[in-house]
This record gives sequence, C-alpha cells and structure tokens, in this order.
Amino acid sequence: MDDANGTAQRVADYSEWQARDYFETYYSEVVLPDEKVVLAYQIDAMQRRAGGFARALEYGCGPTLHRAIASARYAQRIDMADWLADNLTEVQRWLDADDSDTDWNRFTRFVLACEGHHGATQAEVHAREMQTRRAIRDLSVSDARWEHPLGEPRKAFYDLLVSGFCIDAISSDKRVWRRCMSNVLSTLAPGGSVVLHFLHRCRAYKVGERMFPGANLTVDDVARCLREEGFTQGSLDVQVIPCPDNTQYGYSGILTASGRRALR
Repeated sequence: MDDANGTAQRVADYSEWQARDYFETYYSEVVLPDEKVVLAYQIDAMQRRAGGFARALEYGCGPTLHRAIASARYAQRIDMADWLADNLTEVQRWLDADDSDTDWNRFTRFVLACEGHHGATQAEVHAREMQTRRAIRDLSVSDARWEHPLGEPRKAFYDLLVSGFCIDAISSDKRVWRRCMSNVLSTLAPGGSVVLHFLHRCRAYKVGERMFPGANLTVDDVARCLREEGFTQGSLDVQVIPCPDNTQYGYSGILTASGRRALR
C-alpha cells in the first residue's frame, strides 16, 4: 500500500487496533460529510418500511453509536456485534453513561434533523439517546468468517441488518469479503431489509497512524453479491457517494446499498 506521496505503508492487522484512535480519527470533532450522507441514507431506507422492525442487528458496530441512534426510532430491539472486544467495551461504556456523556450528541442532532426535527434541544437529544439505550439488548463478540457469526439460533432471526464499513475491512481479499457477506446475511430473515456501507475501491484505510485492509469493492461487486444472496432486483439500490476530501484516509468514495430479501 502506497500513501499519497508514493511511500510504501505497511497494512496493520487488528491486533494493533485501538478503538479510541478510530473515534478520534473520524468521530470526535464534527459529523463528516460522508457520514451525513450515509446516515441520511440509512434513515431514508428505514422509513420506507411501514411498521418498522421488530429485531435489528448492527454488525461490525466498532466503537460507534450513531447508526444505532439512527435505528432506535424504527427498531424495537437492536443487537450489536463486533469482532473486537475493545470496540464493544466503548459501546458498553456509553450504554452505562447518562446525559453527561456528550460524545454522540452531534450525531443525534443530525439524525433528528434528518427526521425533520431541526434545532433539537438538549432534552430532545437526551431523549433519543435514552431511547437508543433502551433498544439495545445484546452486545456480542463475533467473527464474520464463521458460518453462523452469532450462532445457529440467530440464523434468519433479524428483519433489519445494518453494517457500516466493517465486512469490507476484514481482509484485502475480495473472496474473503464475499464469504463473510454470505455468513453475515444468513442472520437476516426472508423479507428482511439491509442497509450497508463500504469504502469504494479502497485497498487500505487510515486509523490514527496505521493503515488497515480494504477489499477494493466496486458497485458491481456489491450488486452481484446481493442478487446472489436473494435480494429482489426491484428493491436493490447500490450507489457511490464521492468524498474526495477523504483521500488522505485512503479512500475517495463510499459505496452504500439497501435492499429487501425475497420472502422465499
């Protein structure tokens, strides 16, 4: 992997991951433009499902809460899973906190604005975050390379699956990504919905001073995978969102996708 100056950079493995580095790199100061787009996309996709969702899974949550905060209005139950216990420790820390923890307030305000609540008060922000804490039921350490990432009882268990910038970051080998997609998607019930985000044509992305792997995905890779996994053609939406300012982090576009699995 070469940086912008053509200097070779080593791609790290996840034994070197630091959850706080990830938070500080992407989430600590502002809601980045690409995050605004993908959060708005997630909310729009969820709003199209009349009646909401009984059981939702955020797979590969990392140390983040913003996707769960976005889901909390639409899902009665949210489970969260990640490969790294360090990430889940950060999630649990937030779950155990009260309104004195303001780490995700700016994201909550943005979510509320997407839903039409512009200029939300601190009380409204606090109410949405408390709603999220009540909705989150289970935190699980999981490996997408397992045939049943959450155990066989969770096969076809969820009616909403959200995954952001996770499955494409497990390996630089696209074949590994494809197997992991099949494994993770096995948790989704017939008729269930997905909202997925990946880095577009990214071979490695930056966290702190380290680079971590990317599967170098294209629109065709994602669309083909979802068709093969039984998502109806009419429901599929796969698009690239340019974000040239993020070239410094190893990518210049976001792949975002949504769809609904066929009932059979």
